[in-house]
Amino acid sequence: MEELRDSASVGDMEEVRDSASDSASDRDMEELRDIVLRKALSSHCMSRLNIQGAGRDDSQDTRVHMLHDLIDITDHSYPKHLHTSDDTDLILYLHKLKSAKRDESGTVICKMAVSTIGGVKILQHEAKIYEAPNTQPLHGNIMPKYFGLFQGTVEGQTVTCMVLEFCGEVLSRRLREQKESFRKAAIRAFQELHSERIHLVKGDREDYKYQDIIRRPDGTPCLVDFSRARPHIGKCHDAEFEFEDYKTPTHWPTSDLVCGELLAVADDAWVFVGDMLNIPDASGPIYYYQGISLEEHWERNKEGFVRYTKEEALTLLESVIEKYEEMLNKRRMALDKVEEGESI
Repeated sequence: MEELRDSASVGDMEEVRDSASDSASDRDMEELRDIVLRKALSSHCMSRLNIQGAGRDDSQDTRVHMLHDLIDITDHSYPKHLHTSDDTDLILYLHKLKSAKRDESGTVICKMAVSTIGGVKILQHEAKIYEAPNTQPLHGNIMPKYFGLFQGTVEGQTVTCMVLEFCGEVLSRRLREQKESFRKAAIRAFQELHSERIHLVKGDREDYKYQDIIRRPDGTPCLVDFSRARPHIGKCHDAEFEFEDYKTPTHWPTSDLVCGELLAVADDAWVFVGDMLNIPDASGPIYYYQGISLEEHWERNKEGFVRYTKEEALTLLESVIEKYEEMLNKRRMALDKVEEGESI
């Protein structure tokens, strides 16, 4: 037994050492990557990539072609590390524009990848979205201003950098915990992407994250991370919907008329209160109707109660409606708290 314990102890110690070694190795890699990226941001070797491809007429091109002509590499208080994405291997830094006036911060985001094929592809794809003619009118409002995609070689490593406007702070809480005016503005921003004028899908339903919504200093929303964006296929019916009442039960839009992304935004913002009641063994959908009696509920839904007698249905309805109305009341109170400036 002692031999077994000793053997187990040795194994545990080796595991701890291996884990510590891996962690140290990861930290070393992060530090080396940070050194390379900071050198790239202070170098004269990062030139602008031609994302639109050969054949583009650039005779009237007035864009900045070198990164060091765009950002202020003499200001040694920058760059400042902002975020590292484990999913994409992208690293974000804050920097300052060379053209920034004294009374303006002129802060930009440098979204960077070093020697990773996946990271470069993500940045190139996102740059194409920003450089597409249909998204140009959105820059500086519901999309960040875009300053270009740059690439160079630093210490034998290929470094790619996309420069975007720093728009403000990421939402720290879900849309339902924001005031109604902001929720509606965020929904309108997504609707604008899906509109016929822009015809863009930012992502699928499962790609939606409230952290991809920025609150600008003027209180308006700005959408970021277009790494999964793609052209919209067909007409988007829900881009024309008006979401006005956040507290009244209503049917959810049918899935064949609604893009999944907008459903995800609506769900996060508590736009719709589903009006379908959860009745066990119901033979059809059973709905809640505001302001009608228990008897009227049964009359309108009786086709769904073929497995129940009327008395059983009324008893079940009474219990289910009571719980449903309790949920509605809690929801209304939560939304009212948000409007009053309290957190929920």
